[in-house]
Amino acid sequence: MSRRTQKLSRAVLVVAAAIITSNTERLPAQEVDDWTLSRTPWGDPDLQGVWRYEGATPLERPDDLAGRATLTDEEIAELARIEAERAANREAGLDGVAVGRSTLDESPIRGNEYNIFWQDHGRARQAYAQTSLIVDPLDGKLPYTDDARIAARRSDARYGVGPYESYLDPDTGERCLTDGVTAIMWQGPNGGHNRIVQSPGFVTILHEEYRDRRIIPVDGREHGSIRQWLGEAVGHWEGDTLVVETINFLDRTNYEWASIWTRASESLHIIERFRRVSETDMEYTITVEDPKTFTRPWTAAVPITRLPDGIQIYEYACHEGNRAMPNLLSAGRVEAGLAPSAN
Repeated sequence: MSRRTQKLSRAVLVVAAAIITSNTERLPAQEVDDWTLSRTPWGDPDLQGVWRYEGATPLERPDDLAGRATLTDEEIAELARIEAERAANREAGLDGVAVGRSTLDESPIRGNEYNIFWQDHGRARQAYAQTSLIVDPLDGKLPYTDDARIAARRSDARYGVGPYESYLDPDTGERCLTDGVTAIMWQGPNGGHNRIVQSPGFVTILHEEYRDRRIIPVDGREHGSIRQWLGEAVGHWEGDTLVVETINFLDRTNYEWASIWTRASESLHIIERFRRVSETDMEYTITVEDPKTFTRPWTAAVPITRLPDGIQIYEYACHEGNRAMPNLLSAGRVEAGLAPSAN
């Protein structure tokens, strides 16, 4: 492992430790004390199964919680009550079906642009102590460069509005390409299932959205030199923790991205850590470094839940019939007062 990787890994451990401990302490005592980590037949920690983030915590800390890394016990209980109420209203058909923030979402933890109709996990989101997934910087905010901040504002202004004059105008998610590795383990309430499969020397992660696949060698090999959309991931074990370092991304900063913090460039460097802490819980941290987008590295700590055995990941039909793109562009031309394209 490079000195650069060791430095970032130490930063993840130091910064995220307090938040992770706070969340882990809220697991039932019997689940923590009596649980024993299972292992694969070849001796690696067993991380297999379908995992997803089901929390109510946003990536960035809301301004009204500035200076607070965690919620109080009373606030956590209230957040859990609100999320249970929202789930019950969804079951009763009382929540709307339109995309947009639900009027029922009065939680102190905000940031979800889809209402409960689009959340397919079928149960209330979980309440955690942390006020943002970002634990470093300490303010819980993305450390954008000035250029990236401008790009983020442009992306927000364009979303759902356009212009749609070319297939390059929609963002990479609308084009069914990817939303980027940075968000892949917890991306979106309408997706985000991740099946982890292990074999000797490899860990494979199948992501529901866009059917992104990452085949991660853990056999001691070094990184190569081939650049890809999802970069080149190489892993190793540090005790019971899987550490995955991803580099060699293609530069796609000239593309539109739904979230600028997920965009890829050739200088993007990601370190992820996976550590199972109970039968149903995994500590997942990600440190992102990219001087093209951020002024410094940042780290998020994301509690991930294992879904019951038997859960399957089915086809992700992003553009059913592959008609969304021509329809989108044709509608854009009509709105602009132009004749629809024959193509």
